[in-house]
Amino acid sequence: MFSSIVQNISLLIDLNSSGEEVYLLLGSLNDAIKKHLAYNICVYLIIAALFIFGTAIGALAVNNIGETTKADARIYLEGFLSIASKGGLNSAQILKQSVKFNLYFALAVFSSGLVYLGIIFIPALTVFRGFCIGFSIAFLAENYRSGGFLLSIGSVLPQNIIYVPIFIVMSVIALNYSLQIFKNKYIKKSRADPGLFTAYAFSNLILFILLIAGSIVEAYITSTIVKTIVPYIS
Repeated sequence: MFSSIVQNISLLIDLNSSGEEVYLLLGSLNDAIKKHLAYNICVYLIIAALFIFGTAIGALAVNNIGETTKADARIYLEGFLSIASKGGLNSAQILKQSVKFNLYFALAVFSSGLVYLGIIFIPALTVFRGFCIGFSIAFLAENYRSGGFLLSIGSVLPQNIIYVPIFIVMSVIALNYSLQIFKNKYIKKSRADPGLFTAYAFSNLILFILLIAGSIVEAYITSTIVKTIVPYIS
């Protein structure tokens, strides 16, 4: 299903396309996306539910970690906030670290889709991603109360408006590909279509490029928001 989306995107980036061709391709791409969403609505709901579940578990986990671990995390956070308040956040370094982390995570999802065991790994990665966000928000809110909630919104929300939808799409595509491998191996007992892998790889490449936009937001917009919020946190 996502192969048609990739094909339309490939044609769109052809610089020789006329205005009329681009208009027709955009319409075709829109139709392909609608079909993809309609065909995979159950998978999207499952992945979204797993992400929400992970977020809830992460938020609850804050109350269950040891005091020593909490104290260590609080010291680290205090140091970070101190640097932020003095304008010492290095946006270029944040961008580099963010791109690196997202690359590793995207590769983990992509690689999981290449094996039939991905039907286990991909949901686990989805829960883990949600856990990290839920834990971050809950930890900040618990330690700084109302100010912590404001800080959590300012530091976690902006980039995740981009990250979360993209990772959900990545997970759905990877899960579908993993299921296809499982069917080919144990049900159809046939080899996968090489063209399907090309579409799968190209889809992930496009999604990763979109993730870089989230990294830019995290490095330059979120860091500015954090610098603004820190003086108001008690």
